[in-house]
Amino acid sequence: MICLLVSLLQVTLLNAQSVIDLSGTWGFQTDVMDFRRGSLSPRYNHVLQETIKLPGITDDYQIGYKNPYKYIDRLTRKYEYMGPAWYQRDIEIPAAWKGKKIMMYFERTHWLSSIYVDTKEVSSIDYVSVPHNHDLTHFVKPGKTHRITICIDNRFQYNTHKWNHAHTEFTQINWNGILGEMKLMAIDPVFVDDLQVYPNITDNSVKVRLQVNNETKRQVKGMATFTISGKNYNLKDEVVVASTDSVTFIETTIKLGKNIKLWDEFNPNLYQINCQLHTSDGKNTYQHEKAATFGMREVKQGKNHIILNNHPIHLRGNVENAVFPKTGHAPLDDASWERIILLMKDYGMNHLRFHSWCPPAAAFRMADKHGIYFEIEMPMWGKDAEPNEARYNFFRREIKAILKEYGNHPSFVLYCNGNEITGNFDFIEELTAEGRKIDPRHLYSGSTARTRVKSDQYYVSQQTNKGPVKVYEGLPSTDWDKNLESDVDVPVISHESGQRCIYPNFDEIKKYSHSPVEARNFEVFRDLLQKNGMLDQADDFFKASGALTVLEYKAVIEALLRSGKSAGFQLLSMNDFPGQGYAPVGIFDPFWDSKGLVTAEKFREFCAPTVALLRYEKSSYFNSETFKGKAEVYNFSHSAIENAKIRWWLTDASGKVLKKGNLKSQTIANASVSPVGEFEIPLKNISNQKVTVHLAVNENIKNSWDLWVYPIHQQLMQSNEQVLYSKVYDDRVKQQLAQGKTVVLYPSPENVKGRKSMFHNHFWNPIMFAWAPMTIGNLIHHEQAMFKDFTTENHTDWQWWDILNYAKVIEMQNTPQKLRPFIQVIDSYDNNQKLGIGFEAKVNGGKLLVLALDTQTDIDQRPATQQLLHSIHNYVNSDKFSPQESVDESFIQSFLIK
Repeated sequence: MICLLVSLLQVTLLNAQSVIDLSGTWGFQTDVMDFRRGSLSPRYNHVLQETIKLPGITDDYQIGYKNPYKYIDRLTRKYEYMGPAWYQRDIEIPAAWKGKKIMMYFERTHWLSSIYVDTKEVSSIDYVSVPHNHDLTHFVKPGKTHRITICIDNRFQYNTHKWNHAHTEFTQINWNGILGEMKLMAIDPVFVDDLQVYPNITDNSVKVRLQVNNETKRQVKGMATFTISGKNYNLKDEVVVASTDSVTFIETTIKLGKNIKLWDEFNPNLYQINCQLHTSDGKNTYQHEKAATFGMREVKQGKNHIILNNHPIHLRGNVENAVFPKTGHAPLDDASWERIILLMKDYGMNHLRFHSWCPPAAAFRMADKHGIYFEIEMPMWGKDAEPNEARYNFFRREIKAILKEYGNHPSFVLYCNGNEITGNFDFIEELTAEGRKIDPRHLYSGSTARTRVKSDQYYVSQQTNKGPVKVYEGLPSTDWDKNLESDVDVPVISHESGQRCIYPNFDEIKKYSHSPVEARNFEVFRDLLQKNGMLDQADDFFKASGALTVLEYKAVIEALLRSGKSAGFQLLSMNDFPGQGYAPVGIFDPFWDSKGLVTAEKFREFCAPTVALLRYEKSSYFNSETFKGKAEVYNFSHSAIENAKIRWWLTDASGKVLKKGNLKSQTIANASVSPVGEFEIPLKNISNQKVTVHLAVNENIKNSWDLWVYPIHQQLMQSNEQVLYSKVYDDRVKQQLAQGKTVVLYPSPENVKGRKSMFHNHFWNPIMFAWAPMTIGNLIHHEQAMFKDFTTENHTDWQWWDILNYAKVIEMQNTPQKLRPFIQVIDSYDNNQKLGIGFEAKVNGGKLLVLALDTQTDIDQRPATQQLLHSIHNYVNSDKFSPQESVDESFIQSFLIK
């Protein structure tokens, strides 16, 4: 588009001519060279030559550098733009606005917004977390048309960490534009600049603090009238106002009465306070109205827990990383945030940590409405606390702005400066202490996972002075917790728990067709998998690794629920993180759509306000043993459970009840993890099967755990005339194969070249943390005959613990494409090599089965290993053993250490 002549704006006036809606078409130009400010164009008031619609971002209109690349470590932004961009309109200021204060308001922009009125720059704001509200009073004339030109500069205005989630290309992109509500407002020159409400639940009152600004330069007097309303509730009060200064603070306490209700996750009762200010200077009268939503709640620091309304709470949380690929920015509408908040509630969560960013008002509104506890942070990370006074001053302004803008929201429970901060902790203490002083309605912490400061009221970390509180993966035993490590001087929340990587789902690629970003890295990963001959297994890799992650998250969450002295956890994360190398760790994809790995109902069995828990020694047993369980109930619901009926039962794979029993009926305390009894189950009549132990409290609270029971096998791996077992590939093996017979080769792991075998899938993602063994779980070809006598699904479960921790991973990329190991290890998606622990092949006329497994160490304590070896023995001695693919002897020798 060229040389567009911007016509006079046809404005929409609202609220008695006091608001002009600024959404719609604006003149537009890019300024990649950042030269317009220093050119003659502003001086001569040149018309911008293209158009754009606001609210919106440049990516919506394919403005910027058309990106030809395929980024590996993140989604690829289709049109990159970072620099000043100019937006312009001619606006008639209504003549009726004479004597008014005139403001231009943008709900959210990125990062610096500057306003030019005609030829002069008149205002500049660089908040990141709150709206920009520009005062144009002294620069526009009512009754006149002005050319308003806005410069939005999304470059980093200070030397801050490039990964913070308010700006990073890793999550929401570093967009340029204006979003949400945008308007020109006129208000009387005596107005309520700030309205803060401080609940007191002891006497059912609120302290209301007003900041009244008086720009008349005359004394004014009047009345502030308050209306407080809620469901079946209405109250009015008033206070005298007298102001001789430009800024006057007024405080009053309003008694709310016995019918006022508290706010928490179970009963998110909300109230609105409306303040009508009427003043006069004796000659003129002035009116202004301001409203706020609040909830009756108080938060305090307890010994081990956050105390809300005098009751301990336990945080079951997710780390919110500003992942919004559909739009490239955080949504500003209620519906989008309500969807996320309700998903959290559906999956048993009550907490969101906003990692190095602060969400817009819609997020707070929906959390207030549905009862979710927020931790809010500034766009601060890493070295941002190193000495830099300009940067320090930015953060000093930002924390005050956040507390002022969002402090009334009852969902705003916790504040932390930022993520994993390093540098000058005197500055971090300054910010934290200042926050506590300004606004006591929240608890404060200096930094996640780094140095403690004096003013800390809680601590989010992987470690305390008593040891690690992190839980990244589970164990086949559940008789452990993090109580000792969590029991310090402030409540401790486990930092970024989980982080178990899932193989990418390439079907997601098409979901980006109408987004500002594309999953071009997925295309690279998919093409590499195809090149390596395994594209047909992509969905199997995704589902098998995903099932393992769900298994791990159940174990992780239950461990932290068993930890009664823990203040909670923050899972990283329920949805995928598309940066830092791409971390598909979620049970939701980046669009907050379910991956189909676990239902909300199943997830709530182990993540909810009340959860049945079971401590036991291990997951795999010999049938000569007795299962011993110690039952507990995690109860952080709204009340104790009176006369709780507790029962257990054991079922087989078909659901048939094999054993059952009851524990003593009892009252289960609230805000605690309570032991409720122990039981034993002799396993002597159970053989070679998966069984499930169930625990129920009053039938509506249920949880279950899978166990595997096997017979003892005294004689294993016995050679006969047709089948030779050998740990080495020697002349005897070669002769057996040359005769067309069978060999089972089971070299000791220390004699195998290859990678370490690991039960857990990779931590976070293998691109950022490129540490061995770079694998993402295992695909078990469970339908094949070697597993006929070994119960397994296509993914690893806890019975595989005593197998995989004694194995070695063989590099198999150079084998025939159709040869698939029956225990197939899933490689990192940026490598996609064929890997295996067990495979079969034809070699030199004979039949060979290879199992890279230690079959001796602690074998009397490894029931699953014994059963797998027994099943393989039956298989190789049957007519079912008939390998279809051939490999050269040189391949066998290539992975053996001589």
